[in-house]
Amino acid sequence: MNRKIKTIISTILCLCLLAGLATGCSGSGGGSDSSAKGVKMYMTVSQADTFRTSLMETAQEVAESMGAQITIVDAGNLLENQLEQIREAVSGGYDVILCNPVDVDTTLEIEVMAGDIPIVFWNSCPDDAYLEKDKYVFVGSSEDEAGTFQGEYIVDKFSNQDTINVVVMEGQKMHSATLGRTNSLKAVLKASGKTINYVFMDYADWDEDLAREQFSLFLKTGQEADVVACNNDTMALGVMDACREAGVDPSDYVILGVDATADGCAAIESGDMAFTVYQSAVGQGEYAVKAAARLAQGHSLSGLDYLSDDGKYVWVPFERVDISNVSDYE
Repeated sequence: MNRKIKTIISTILCLCLLAGLATGCSGSGGGSDSSAKGVKMYMTVSQADTFRTSLMETAQEVAESMGAQITIVDAGNLLENQLEQIREAVSGGYDVILCNPVDVDTTLEIEVMAGDIPIVFWNSCPDDAYLEKDKYVFVGSSEDEAGTFQGEYIVDKFSNQDTINVVVMEGQKMHSATLGRTNSLKAVLKASGKTINYVFMDYADWDEDLAREQFSLFLKTGQEADVVACNNDTMALGVMDACREAGVDPSDYVILGVDATADGCAAIESGDMAFTVYQSAVGQGEYAVKAAARLAQGHSLSGLDYLSDDGKYVWVPFERVDISNVSDYE
């Protein structure tokens, strides 16, 4: 082989290597996280709320920055609406579906309806049996971690007490976040060796008004409570509203939330709420789209940040927030 031919081959190999480094591609088909030009994404939300709206806004921004077309629809918490939306995604020739299920028990039905279209589930996690590497994946934050952080905060806060009276305001019944946050919270409290009295527990469906009504009823019972652990900040705000309406200072209770919303952080600044856990709507929206872009283009999620070992989950980390660092999240 003459010198000229060797030079041409070497140049081609160098260009290929540089292209691979620039795009983040590998021989395993990892795909690029910067381009999804021409990809059609269909995003369905069970029902918009503050957190989900922020996540969807980020998803739209990231998708458009990658050159993808994204359609976002709200099912209004009605299963029949969401199933019709899945049909629309199929008939509309979309390349990937991003689905926040109204009911995770319908996961298999959604997958069957979607046919060959890959799905990124988000916010509410289906059973592991219905997830599949590089086809049906979940992007979110590990709910066990949020409940664990709350439990650890309580145990540390009441380290000098042998008995702790606890109120738990739960989200939607059977929602993966409700189950994960509540069960891990209770597990940490049980492991503390302290006597834990659950003086009130009920589902407030992530809703401020419903949480206010329920905690108002609790206040009328006259029972003692040390801490009110809420599955999200919105319900914590409802608890604070109930306190004010009853002429009670919210800071008389150690009130905990999850999400580190703007209102939640403001409540920590004012001293009305003690602690929350930052769930990154921005991070989840970004990685839901990044995962969707890869799947839509037939690439593996291998190498994507926060990907679980089995390739079924992308876990965007939770972070502890209290008065010492709340200014970082406002």
